[in-house]
Amino acid sequence: MICRRDSIWGSQKGCELPLELPKRWPFGIDRIKDLWETNAEGRLLAYLCKIAEDYEPQNNLTQYLLFGPRAFHVLHPKNLEVVFIGSFAHWCFFFLSDYGFGVRPQIFAPLLGNGIFTQEGFEWQHSRELLHKQFKNVQSQNFDQFREHVDNLIDRLPSSGGVDLQPPFFDLTMDIATALLFGRSVYTLRAGIDQYQHNKLFAESFNIAQEGLAKRFTLA
Repeated sequence: MICRRDSIWGSQKGCELPLELPKRWPFGIDRIKDLWETNAEGRLLAYLCKIAEDYEPQNNLTQYLLFGPRAFHVLHPKNLEVVFIGSFAHWCFFFLSDYGFGVRPQIFAPLLGNGIFTQEGFEWQHSRELLHKQFKNVQSQNFDQFREHVDNLIDRLPSSGGVDLQPPFFDLTMDIATALLFGRSVYTLRAGIDQYQHNKLFAESFNIAQEGLAKRFTLA
């Protein structure tokens, strides 16, 4: 059904489907395996960037044909601008829409609810405008809210030897995001020093939930 919709949409717009991402095993099981393994090893971003590197500049996007619906890997910023900025009116009504998140809302909703990460169309636009006001407010404060958390990041880094920067930068993101969105940081960068127990529990639980969400998204 979805493939037929894609073909009809392409005929109406005068375009063909993009090249299919190569796969070695039936249904792209090898790609699913790669996604799971690279995610577990902390190499998922590098794996996805490698896919983009292999296909640019020859192609602007590729398609995945794995289990479930067809998905598209968008590589060119201009294509993203069309989807996220210029086409709100086309996002709204499932089968009538030009663009959409597919099954993403159903996957993300158990954890994230009905918000900017699961919404489409005018609902997404409304949520984006609300967040835009919040971030504009932060800009007017000359980034004072960032200083405390950046100082905590610097204090956490060892004075000598090698260090894996990914975990502390994840914690920095968590601390800043909770401060901006909830009005109070969970201070994950202060773990083991003076972090409140309920903040520690929230941060650990959220990380576990995110891992589960990533696995659900991979299988979808």
